[in-house]
Amino acid sequence: SASPTMRPTSSPTKSPTPTFSPTNHPTSSPTRLPTQSPTEKKPNLIMILTDEHNYRTLSCYRDYWASKVGAVDTDVWGDLRLDTPNIDKLASQGALFTNFYTVAPLCTPSRASFMSGKYPSFTGGADRNHGKMDNKINTFSKVLKNEMNYYTGYFGKWHLDGENTPGWGDNGRWMGFDENKYRWNRGHYKYIDEVNGEMVGYTINDEWRFKNREVQHYTTDYLMDRCIDFIKRSVANKDPFAMVLSIPDPHGPNHNRPQYRDLYTDLHFQIPETAAAALKYDPAAPGFNWVDAYNLQIKDADEFIEKEENSKTWQKYMQQYYGMVKCIDDNVGKLLFALQDAGIDEETIVVFTSDHGDLLMEHARQNKGQPYETSTGIPFLVRFPGVIPAGKVVETAYSSVDFAPTILSLMGASTWNMGFHGENRAWELQNSNMTPNDTEKIIFSMDTGNFPGWAMAQMGKYKLVLSKGDGPWLFDILRNPAETRNYIKSSWHVDIKKKLQDALVEALFSLKIPLTWFADAIYIDEPNCFDNKDVLHLDNGRLLTCRDIGVTINGQKCKKTKIQKHCPVTCKSCCLDTVGRMIVDAQLYNSCSALKDKCNMMKVQTFCPQTCEIC
Repeated sequence: SASPTMRPTSSPTKSPTPTFSPTNHPTSSPTRLPTQSPTEKKPNLIMILTDEHNYRTLSCYRDYWASKVGAVDTDVWGDLRLDTPNIDKLASQGALFTNFYTVAPLCTPSRASFMSGKYPSFTGGADRNHGKMDNKINTFSKVLKNEMNYYTGYFGKWHLDGENTPGWGDNGRWMGFDENKYRWNRGHYKYIDEVNGEMVGYTINDEWRFKNREVQHYTTDYLMDRCIDFIKRSVANKDPFAMVLSIPDPHGPNHNRPQYRDLYTDLHFQIPETAAAALKYDPAAPGFNWVDAYNLQIKDADEFIEKEENSKTWQKYMQQYYGMVKCIDDNVGKLLFALQDAGIDEETIVVFTSDHGDLLMEHARQNKGQPYETSTGIPFLVRFPGVIPAGKVVETAYSSVDFAPTILSLMGASTWNMGFHGENRAWELQNSNMTPNDTEKIIFSMDTGNFPGWAMAQMGKYKLVLSKGDGPWLFDILRNPAETRNYIKSSWHVDIKKKLQDALVEALFSLKIPLTWFADAIYIDEPNCFDNKDVLHLDNGRLLTCRDIGVTINGQKCKKTKIQKHCPVTCKSCCLDTVGRMIVDAQLYNSCSALKDKCNMMKVQTFCPQTCEIC
């Protein structure tokens, strides 16, 4: 295989012609292969798990999406392509997954699902951030250790032992890993050292302690060096090994060691256009994306965005984010060299993924927690020379619960009777179809925060989101990669909508999705009488939203037909029951006649105004 590179570039390159040109449909029917080990010798496993990683910062993903929807919709911060040649090699020499999602865009529930192959509500206390995963749960590492005699190790952030901070070591919970010395539970430390036999993590304010030793102790570098030591020991002992390298970057705080700190300070990052759209309600963001917290008037949105974009805070935030990703890529290069030097690169599976994404100001949001693509969507790359065809692009929808059964099958383990919620899809990776796209496979993601507000079903590039604070949203990512349009009433999407609705309604109950019990009412279908949340431009130049009527806009405006159509609920100009479904108090109702006893609820009145006799 080609040699990896560890040399950082001074700046991202201008966008090249994309090299990905996958088809939308498989070119041949998949052939299911046996689940026995594809090699006579047990393959090794290295799982690299980054934290809060926006896949747009990986050039292999940037190029794929530019080939599908164009560079304008892909390069949301401007034409600032970040080169990640080492991570890209995992794609060119293995498989790149274009529709891989976390089951929940929060650290703990996502990590628990990767480990266990289960949805959050079935992992003990790990359904909430900072929760504790049940010690009795069967993890992929326990299977490899107990049933296949692998030597195992975990390095880096764990976040599955509850509130314990930092929580170095296994804390009496080995979870199938022989080595846990360099594992900690919580915290985003920039430097690591061993002091008097004890592991210690340091913030950037302690960098002075490591003057001229930064490269040895910066967390990403330190963890990679310990992993390479682990590999060398395993090879010397002739042990098949499996390890997880959990890198806490590029999660904040956004700080780098000196080599990467000033690498991208010459770049100017734009605020994504979707942020402007959300803040100006043009078009309005879905109810699950609560932008009211900005307390900003629509007329002031452009000035606010310009000020934010030109602020040192925003520019430094993104420049340092790029630096952290570049450091990660260089360390992946170091790892690939180490595998070559050890003579095991052909028999080692390398996986690169993340626990969740980071919106980085798309839709006026930072961090995670939303069902948008760069929050729930995560990078997933896997290289297994001679088994997974090089350059495969997997467009089938996958989620983190699919990881454990699939990777175990690739490694020759039986996945029967394991209780996994995810699917064993090893056959799809091994067959000759280079662009598999199972358009019938549906995955689920959910909000598992303290106030869970949404649940999502994804099938290919179609996504249905049900939420507590809005009607249903149906996204078509290829038609509208910005995720600003709702196709729920599109006549072209009727069959897709029905499939996703039925699947998600079933999953709400069978998978114990938190939205089901947290929300008193959930619209499965959009009410016939429903206010449009987009801004409305009045003839006098004023901007109107429906909630302004009777507050800053005279209620007499409702006499105008244009406003009545835009705000039928507020203007009480619509009195038509909805033919459809909604969930009330964790029970599914299929008609307004069945909902008659629930007419004391405002959302039911909106859904069934005739039945509730409010007009």
